[in-house]
Amino acid sequence: MTDLGRTKRRQLLKGAGALGALSALGSPTAAFAKNTNEGQGPEGSWLYTVTATSSSGPPSTVLGLETYAAGGGYVETDQFSFMHSSLATPGHGSWESTGERTFLLTYLTLSYDTQGTPQGTSKIRQVATLNQAGDSYSGSGNFDVYDVHGKVILSGTFTIQATRIRVETPS
Repeated sequence: MTDLGRTKRRQLLKGAGALGALSALGSPTAAFAKNTNEGQGPEGSWLYTVTATSSSGPPSTVLGLETYAAGGGYVETDQFSFMHSSLATPGHGSWESTGERTFLLTYLTLSYDTQGTPQGTSKIRQVATLNQAGDSYSGSGNFDVYDVHGKVILSGTFTIQATRIRVETPS
């Protein structure tokens, strides 16, 4: 074996040894699997009920699912996303803590007609307060729906009630 071959072989074995040592410490995803700050912030997944009011008709109540990521990321989907006359993407946005159990949220969605033609965007802004146990929150906010040119075509307000989704043991 040449000197170059022995050097490359040694580097490969060192790399494999380092990889083995890292895997013995556990996977990085396992380190993030349990939220150790429950009760301190909204990090985690939630089932929510929103009642929205606008000038376009009676109040609408829908269910949704959302996840608050550590560091401020946010994703959600709800029953408004799949209406008979339109479709919307899951919402993506950011949240930040404003106090011991309070936080703000802003997120956006993209909307399409049933043929897939872009119809515009929505912006949702929310303020919320976690209960003392950190397993539910309530809040309120407002929303604006924009056409493809950025003109507001609908605005309204909403209230929200959410319950944390907990890990359960299979029965």
